[in-house]
Amino acid sequence: MFTMLRYGGPMMRPLALNRTCSTVLPDARDAGALRALLIVGFAVWCACILGLASRHAFSVSFWPANAVLAGLLVRCPALHRPAGWTGAALGFVAADIMFGRTASLAFAFAATNMIGVLPTMLLLRRLDAIDLLLGRVHSVVRILACILPGCFTAALAGAVLVKWQFDGSMLQALATWPASELVNYLTTLPAVLAWSSAVSAVPTERSIRVTAWPVVGLVASCAAALWLDGPGSIMFPMPALLLCALTYSVRTTSVLTMAIGAGSLTAIGLGAVHIGQDMAIPAHVVSIRVAVAFLVLVPLTISSAMAVHDSLSHRLREAADHDGLTGLLNRRAFDQRMRAMLAAMPPSGGLAVLWLDIDHFKSINDRFGHLAGDAVLQSFGALAADVSGPTGLAGRMGGEEFALVLAIPDRAAAIVATNRLRRVFAATSTGWSGVSVRATVSIGACYLDAPPADVTHLVHRLDEMLYRAKRAGRDRVEWLDDREAARDVA
Repeated sequence: MFTMLRYGGPMMRPLALNRTCSTVLPDARDAGALRALLIVGFAVWCACILGLASRHAFSVSFWPANAVLAGLLVRCPALHRPAGWTGAALGFVAADIMFGRTASLAFAFAATNMIGVLPTMLLLRRLDAIDLLLGRVHSVVRILACILPGCFTAALAGAVLVKWQFDGSMLQALATWPASELVNYLTTLPAVLAWSSAVSAVPTERSIRVTAWPVVGLVASCAAALWLDGPGSIMFPMPALLLCALTYSVRTTSVLTMAIGAGSLTAIGLGAVHIGQDMAIPAHVVSIRVAVAFLVLVPLTISSAMAVHDSLSHRLREAADHDGLTGLLNRRAFDQRMRAMLAAMPPSGGLAVLWLDIDHFKSINDRFGHLAGDAVLQSFGALAADVSGPTGLAGRMGGEEFALVLAIPDRAAAIVATNRLRRVFAATSTGWSGVSVRATVSIGACYLDAPPADVTHLVHRLDEMLYRAKRAGRDRVEWLDDREAARDVA
């Protein structure tokens, strides 16, 4: 009923934070198996192609496919089904065969990868959605704790594969494989998790104040690493990455860290950056992988901490600007925003400004109790918020007094909307402890088609109109006539 009062279109509905791919696939029960097979298979195949196309020295290769698979299955539960895993296996095998591996070896590598993904995926599914979106200070650490078992499980499977297919050293595989899984997961997984949700983790002003300077610094530091070489060059991008984490949103930071992590592994493997280490020595291989892992881990952790800071700041501002009972703007915030809105009136259309007071509110408290009175205030607050909509303002000025600013095209429409608001509230029944409580509202109103010269004087005149409505019998609207309003307009 309240939605019909709003002047304009239908009420906008908020997006849920934990929207998953099951909402993107509304007919998942009908064609879910085929869709899961195709989506997972194609995503894994693309990730494998990226890894295989950039392959180089095996010791420091970049392999995003496992992280992509784990991230998809966690953020899109509709894909976590036998058909999804079948698609993953086909994606792994198809990519390997395209790059010259035999079918038997391709299936062996696919099985190894999937065995390593399974424990990571199952542990990640136990985390809260806010952690998957890196929205807490310790989110990256929690994700890391879920990754580590998968890294060692993959190492065990990889050691068997190395011994069986290549007659290699199981001990060496057990020493180097976990670090490879770790760096590839930390490089790729945060971006997959952060970007697979329909909305970001928290509101953030940093993503709005866009500046390119941190990215410029990041590019310059990468160029310096390529030019200077040496063991320390791998850490050259760290200061710029930290600046990016302090400046940009978690989503943007996760993409930048993925680019730097993947670029570092590729550059070292191709010899574009000479770090002075012998990649034939397993200990050196592990050292490089861990260094790249920490290169991306630290900025991601800083970015998560900044996300928490932004969220807390947003909540504090919301608490400071809004009334705790009704959720409407408080007097201070309403006055500030009303003045800004009146000063920036559009050239076409106008604004209706309403001052409202619930009639005989003290008697409601006396007859039914203060909790019943609170319920009436909340009921009217919901109605006021619905009427004002996204283009207007609604505030609780104190006690049972409220104020509204409505974007209305003309005075006639303003009169219709205001009278409808009054009638709907009079017809609204607020239930409390088995008792039906009804109330009415008196309104002082004016319509403006130009900014007022003195907002304070205008508010004073509206207050007078409100009390004129009360003296005239309540449950009515008293309008500041055009001649009086014109004297208040610049």
